[in-house]
Amino acid sequence: MSGRPDEPGQSGRPPAGGDWFRYEPKSPSSLPSSGDHDLDHLRHTRRQPRPGRTRARLFGYTLVALFALLLGLATGYVRGYFAEGEAGEEVTVVIASGDSLSTIAGKLQEAGVVEHAGAFVIRAQRDGYSSQLKPGKYVLRKGQPYDEIVAILIEGQAAPVVKVTIPEGSTLEQSATLVSSDLSGISAKEYTRVARDEPPAFALDGYKKGTTLEGLLFPATYEVQRTVTAEQFVNKQLDAFGDALNQVDLTRATEANLTPYDVVIIASMVEREAQVDEERAMVAAVIWNRLKADMKLQIDATVQYALGETKPVLTFEDLKVDSPYNTYTHSGLPPTPIANPGLASLQAAANPAEVDYLYYVARGDGTGRHYFSRTYEEFLANQAKAIQNSQ
Repeated sequence: MSGRPDEPGQSGRPPAGGDWFRYEPKSPSSLPSSGDHDLDHLRHTRRQPRPGRTRARLFGYTLVALFALLLGLATGYVRGYFAEGEAGEEVTVVIASGDSLSTIAGKLQEAGVVEHAGAFVIRAQRDGYSSQLKPGKYVLRKGQPYDEIVAILIEGQAAPVVKVTIPEGSTLEQSATLVSSDLSGISAKEYTRVARDEPPAFALDGYKKGTTLEGLLFPATYEVQRTVTAEQFVNKQLDAFGDALNQVDLTRATEANLTPYDVVIIASMVEREAQVDEERAMVAAVIWNRLKADMKLQIDATVQYALGETKPVLTFEDLKVDSPYNTYTHSGLPPTPIANPGLASLQAAANPAEVDYLYYVARGDGTGRHYFSRTYEEFLANQAKAIQNSQ
C-alpha cells in the first residue's frame, strides 16, 4: 500500500492518542566505549563449550575407562582358572564331531582338565579358537595348562595307522586277501579290480598299459590309515616298486635285449623258485642261459601259476595245462610276472651269476637248496640224488 505524507499515520508527527519515538542511528564513535577488556570478555564467552556437551564427553570417557577396567578384571578372572604348574594324572576325553565349544569345555571340566568350563569358553573365544578344536579321543591331564590343552585339541588326533605286510613272492590274489583281511574298507574284489582289471596308468619299458599289475605290486610292510582306498594302496605299492627298481643296475639286461619288464618277469620266477638267498643269482643264470639257447624254461612255478594253486609235486597232467604261462609247452618268458618279487630277486634277475648252468632240481633234503647242472645227464643224476634224499 502507498499513501501521501499528510494522511493519518503517514506524517512525521505522532498519531493522536499515542506516543511516537523516532529511531536515529548513531555512529560508532558515539557508542559508549567499553574498552578492550570488555571485548575480550565477549570473545571469551563465545568460545566456552556448552555444559551439556561437556557432560557427554565426560560420560564417554568414563564408559571407556570402565570397559577397560572390566576387560582387565575379566582377563585376570579367566586366567585365574587355569593352572600354570605341573599337571596331574592322565584322563581320557572324547570329543565327538559336531561338539560345540561349550560342550567341549563341559567335558574338559567334567574330566578335571580345567576348573571352570565358562572360563575356558571365554578364553578360547577371545583367542579365536572357537571353531578350531578337532574331534578325537585325547589323553590329557588334570589341571593341564590352557596353552597345552588348546595346542593338543587344535592339532587333532591322527587317525590310527594299520600295518599291512605283503610277503615277497605273493601273487596279486594273495595280496588281495592279505589287504582285505587287515583293512575292512578294502575288499579282495575291489583290490583285484584296481590291480588287475582296471589298473592305474603306470610307465615301465616293456609293460603294456592296462595289463595286470602282477609283479609291480611291491611286497613290503605298509603303514596306512584305515580309511585308505584300494586305489591309494595300489599306488603306494607302485611307488615302492619304482623306488626299488631305481636301485637295480639294468645295464646287463639292456645289453641282453631284456626290457625292465622282462627283468621283473624273470625276478618273479626267481622269487618263486629260489628258497635260499645265495641261489637267486644261480636260478636267474639258468633262466638267462635257457633264453639265450632258445630252450623252453620249464619252470614249475609258472605251471602252478597257470593252475591257480601251489602244489608240492606237479603231475604229468599238470605239465600239460593249456596256458601261455606253461613254460613246459611255450617258449620264452611268460606274458606277465607270476608273483611280486622283492628287491633281492630284482637285482639277481638283472645281474645273474656268471655260470653256464642250464638245469637245477630241488635237493629234497629239507634245506630248500638245489642241485645245478650243465648237461641233461648231470640233471638226471642230480634228480636221482634228490629222490633218494627225500626218502
